[in-house]
Amino acid sequence: MPPDFAETATNSCPETTTELDVAERFVVRSFRRWVVGLRHNDGGHWKQVWGDFASQFGDTDGKAALSGFARLIQSLQSYARRGISYHQPCCPCLSADEISITNLVAACQGRHLSHAHALAEWLVQPDGIGDLLDAASQLAHFMESHGLLFPVRANLPEQPLSGDAGLRCVTVH
Repeated sequence: MPPDFAETATNSCPETTTELDVAERFVVRSFRRWVVGLRHNDGGHWKQVWGDFASQFGDTDGKAALSGFARLIQSLQSYARRGISYHQPCCPCLSADEISITNLVAACQGRHLSHAHALAEWLVQPDGIGDLLDAASQLAHFMESHGLLFPVRANLPEQPLSGDAGLRCVTVH
């Protein structure tokens, strides 16, 4: 039985990408590139994401991990409760949604199911919760099996972070 979430969670909420650990940076970087590729219909961004997944996980596991990641994005596209905020790939700032996505994958990896479910409820409509949790769990599994372990962060911001004020907010379509 995994330890209780409250016993293992850190109380730090990162505000910049430099405060993220390797697993969190990997997800944020991939998410940003994928979304920019969607917005601009630019396959170069998707190629870069695939290259990162293949490099990190190998070809076979990379395809399976990327499948989970793509399903996570698709769940957000289909069921998002509101516009999903994100920053450009080179920006050091973080949005509350980017932190929520990394926390979701972390909670799935740590088998903190009630926390994962609460995050999914915050991100997507009820019909999309199962798909989002499934996708995040698939990604979390492959990340864990390749040594990319997440810290579990306890204090997901209730309001967007202060750096979100001038942020371009979009729904991932």
